[in-house]
Amino acid sequence: MRTAFTSVSFDSKDTVDARLCKASEVIPSPEQLKWLKKEMTAFIHFGPNTFTGRQWGTGKETLADYAPTALDPAQWVRVCKEAGLKHVICTLKHHDGFCLWDTKTTDFNVMNSACPVDVAKALSDACHEEGIGFGVYLSPWDMHQREAGLWGTDAYNDYFLAQLEELLTNYGDVEEVWFDGACGDYAIWQQVPCYKPETWYAMIHRLAPNAVYRMYDPYFFAEEGDWESVTRGEKPFIWDKKAIRWVGNEEGRSRRDEWAVQPIFSRAIAESATFPDLGEEHYYENAVGAFFYPVEVNTTLLNQWFHNPETSRVKTLAQLMETYRQSVGNGGVLLLNLSPDRTGRIPEDQINRLKEFRTCIDETYSRDLLAESTAVVNADANTLTYSLPAPTSFDRILLEEDLTKGQHVREWCFEAFLDGAWKELAHKGAIGHRCIETFEKRTAEKVRLRILRTYGTPELTRVALFLGPDLSSFSSSDNAVPFIKDLQPVVNIGARPVVDGSGLGLCYEFKHKGRQTALSIAQENFIPESSGRIELPSVPQNSPYPAFPLEQLPAENDYAVRFTGMLEVKEDGIFRVELTSADGSALCIGQKLCILNDEPHEVRSACCDLMLKKGYYPVTILYTCFRNPAFLKIEFDKDREWKRIFILH
Repeated sequence: MRTAFTSVSFDSKDTVDARLCKASEVIPSPEQLKWLKKEMTAFIHFGPNTFTGRQWGTGKETLADYAPTALDPAQWVRVCKEAGLKHVICTLKHHDGFCLWDTKTTDFNVMNSACPVDVAKALSDACHEEGIGFGVYLSPWDMHQREAGLWGTDAYNDYFLAQLEELLTNYGDVEEVWFDGACGDYAIWQQVPCYKPETWYAMIHRLAPNAVYRMYDPYFFAEEGDWESVTRGEKPFIWDKKAIRWVGNEEGRSRRDEWAVQPIFSRAIAESATFPDLGEEHYYENAVGAFFYPVEVNTTLLNQWFHNPETSRVKTLAQLMETYRQSVGNGGVLLLNLSPDRTGRIPEDQINRLKEFRTCIDETYSRDLLAESTAVVNADANTLTYSLPAPTSFDRILLEEDLTKGQHVREWCFEAFLDGAWKELAHKGAIGHRCIETFEKRTAEKVRLRILRTYGTPELTRVALFLGPDLSSFSSSDNAVPFIKDLQPVVNIGARPVVDGSGLGLCYEFKHKGRQTALSIAQENFIPESSGRIELPSVPQNSPYPAFPLEQLPAENDYAVRFTGMLEVKEDGIFRVELTSADGSALCIGQKLCILNDEPHEVRSACCDLMLKKGYYPVTILYTCFRNPAFLKIEFDKDREWKRIFILH
């Protein structure tokens, strides 16, 4: 008999309301609850990519590619602890297959490199000494073993299990295990035949019983036959695993409402991680049950995962504070990535931004403005009304629900008494472990919280009101748009087409099986299957964008394209260029990588400022499309006469 009701099964005759009532009683496992209370944890991306300048390796790296000059995992841990990050997960094996621990499974590991330090041991020892948790990232996809011939065979899962067993037994207590779903050798969201993830989870339950784990995508709740039995009502839905849920992007954003309890309406839920409304009530119409599956928001402190001295930039404090609200303040945990540089230490710009981030969180949420107020409870109206001792300014409310009693609240609003009437400032669905809603600063003496809809009896453990600090009072070291000024025009443009004020011309080279990063097109041997030339007419002011029609490409996605041409600059000046895409894109001018916009799971823009002299510049645009519908746009400074737009969609 289960002692913790981490899942519930629905009867086919249950109404939606009855199913929601049952779901409201689902509670976290002790491990999930401990994890939620950590609130902020750390990712560390470090390995051969740090030294090759890649974000994804190729599997053809060598031991010589890994060469830290002052490796110090203990420094990583100290930095994380000072920032309030409660455990550390390091990429002990990324997709390139290089192992950062003393493994018996392969010679492709740190002990055979020029820096033979067992990173897993150094990191776990430091974590245990500093009193914070130790976590493990182990990439199932292994391009090095693809090159060696083991990847893709039935024996690969045994190899992977042997690596997982080493990490779970040789380095003390493990508190989180992270399985990356990325795999460029198969179509997105498709099961990889040589994986047997149920054996991985079983090993975690056996060897690391205190650990939660981020599951591999795609994954299944049951074998197909068992799932059919569950949907027919012949078997109950039971899910007792200690899994945590990927938010569905890597941008530090979450949904409007992140429900810790999730309805199960499909056997395979890989793609549902990216649904914009996951957990909403309409999914309960076809659900067979629900289970506790809290959200983890994984994102980067930099603009990328691995440190690159040419392209890395620290995110702004405002960006990080919004990420905090969308993760910790939306019922989940923030998994924030730090990136040691080629010395093997976390650089000062990241450390300083983390200190600012920690200070800003503490200053924002240290003084509860309701602490000295009195509350009147109207049980019939599910309303809490607070009288403040004096007119008080505030711009955010924080609520918490006791999840050991279940997640009951489905809709609430917060109001202030302004100009003689109640005015709504926030309106939302979920509360869960923690909910923070921000709004325009207001000043009032009376406020109230109204619970508009609930299933079961909610138990709120906290209602708090705060005023956020002025972010301009912090260090102004936020990185602006990159400024590139060392570009020189060329004299001879040859026969290459020109991007100029009279139109757009580009050559293109196409290849199926697009890589998952655009930069890999330049770094690997790119042998095109077809090529051609794009000629687009001049575009008058305020006209539709010129488009490169997909009919010229033989696939809707899963392809890579390299565009080349010449940029004509008709006058000296500083120009802004913006590159927008989904999946991956990069812009090079001459030999200079100017914009890298790799790995977004949705449409995202990146830009830079260029100091250019009159003349011609070789331009290369790299684009990979593998997950999303094709979309690529390049746009130059809107205020310049020579600005043109190129779109692929």
